[in-house]
Amino acid sequence: MSNDSTDKAAQARDGMLDSIAGKAKELAGAVTGKDALVEEGQLQQAAARTRKEGLADDAVADAKREEAAQELREANREAAQQEGAARARAAREESLAEQQRATEHAAAEEAAAREETAGRAAAERQADAVAERRLREAEALETDADTTEQRTTEEAARLQREADAADQRAAQLRAQTES
Repeated sequence: MSNDSTDKAAQARDGMLDSIAGKAKELAGAVTGKDALVEEGQLQQAAARTRKEGLADDAVADAKREEAAQELREANREAAQQEGAARARAAREESLAEQQRATEHAAAEEAAAREETAGRAAAERQADAVAERRLREAEALETDADTTEQRTTEEAARLQREADAADQRAAQLRAQTES
């Protein structure tokens, strides 16, 4: 990056020197009455302006590229945090559901032991239904985590496309400036 900065500074100095030299030629031509020298000075100044505009366009493209890269890093960081939080919630819910299922299953077994076979079967069905419901809730949370991960991936791809477009535009502007 240091070389790139040095190159841009050198280009800016060269442009300024070209502009000054062009102005000097224009003035010398005007004073001496040489129209060709006036025209050459004006052309040199126009070339210097074009170079300056190209450097400015490059700087804007570089800033946009850095901004897009920063947005991409931030989006990735936020997505990773969201994904981690969603997975942690899903794991906690699944663990709680398993604990709840185990607790309810044990309670159902005790009740079944005190009751007749019909009462035992009903209590087990109830415990299984509650456990299944909790497992479905945990699975839904896991699906939400996967959806968040997918959105993050899509957002990262979008930001990468924007960064690539900014790079391509900067290359076009450099090519125009160099030609």
